[in-house]
Amino acid sequence: MLPNIHISCICLTIYLTVRCAEIFGQSTLNGSNRPLEKAFASNLENDHTLSAGTATTHERSSTPDPDKMNLYFLSGLGADKRVFSKLELDDRFAVHYIDWIKPLKKESIADYAGRLVAQIDTTRPFQLVGLSFGGIVASELAEIIHPEQVVIISSTPTGVPISRFYQGLTKFLLLSPFAGPVLKSTNSVTYKFFGADTPELKSLLKSVLHDTDSKFMKWALVKMGSWKRKDKVENLYHIHGTNDKLISIKLVKPDVTIDGAGHLMVYAQAKQISDILNKKLSDNWVTTPNH
Repeated sequence: MLPNIHISCICLTIYLTVRCAEIFGQSTLNGSNRPLEKAFASNLENDHTLSAGTATTHERSSTPDPDKMNLYFLSGLGADKRVFSKLELDDRFAVHYIDWIKPLKKESIADYAGRLVAQIDTTRPFQLVGLSFGGIVASELAEIIHPEQVVIISSTPTGVPISRFYQGLTKFLLLSPFAGPVLKSTNSVTYKFFGADTPELKSLLKSVLHDTDSKFMKWALVKMGSWKRKDKVENLYHIHGTNDKLISIKLVKPDVTIDGAGHLMVYAQAKQISDILNKKLSDNWVTTPNH
């Protein structure tokens, strides 16, 4: 039996290959003599800057409230702060959203995380909450700035083993000029893996994928596949859905599970996630000095 992660890689490989072939065929039928060049040029234009939908605004007060704990949220790959919009957090928390920035050429996740530190007030106690890819970045941030606690949702605290063959194959396919349009498209396969099983979730996923910078998405997918962390960081709490098809429950050992929940449970099961976050983040906060 192939490990689940290898099956996922095979599915991604087949899906990218088929979709690339479809796009190539459509471009040819539309009369383009150079479909490859046109697709590549389109990608360069779209990749120039992060989209307005992906970049978010810091909700940091000009006069920080010393009686509130700072929470910094990192969204997932192909997502932004809209996925957190249904969470109901206690007023005792000051919520901020980290902006994704353009990755540098050949930049590691650790180095990328280091450049995000400028968005965080490290002079006061704070906690990090990371969703999916945001959870991976949160783990790397924790090694640099040492938050009171890291909470990851629908993510993994350590690298998931993927063979070099599938790492190389995935990287090769992602370098295709067709990869951007394919990854940003939505269809039954995308909906299934993200767990978007309602019209509302499908609409949300379609919107955030459309607004996501394709260059950032390709970089993140390649780096996720080669992430080598072996031990989870200190004070990390992991929430995961039992029906997550992007990061199978079989590959991780979460602290708490949400029965039947998929990868977008932070939105679909927002009430349950909110209750867990309010309790866990509050428990940690009251143990810090002066609170």
